[in-house]
Amino acid sequence: MIKLPEDLIALLRKPSICYIATSMADGSPQLTQTWVDTDGEHVIINTVQTHLKIKNIKRDPRVAVAISSPDNPTRYY
Repeated sequence: MIKLPEDLIALLRKPSICYIATSMADGSPQLTQTWVDTDGEHVIINTVQTHLKIKNIKRDPRVAVAISSPDNPTRYY
């Protein structure tokens, strides 16, 4: 497991917006804006078990995540 950098943990502890990209069954991208948090070791993405992104992740666990700073949206991980 990769240790999260301190500046990422600080960003995750703010009310930051997260964008998560998953793959549809046909390979096309599916992008969702959601809230994000941390327990200090993991990135925790807010979702509901019945949402499409969960179905996509169960089928194909590869995802892309971008988290932007609420103070400066051009600053992101």
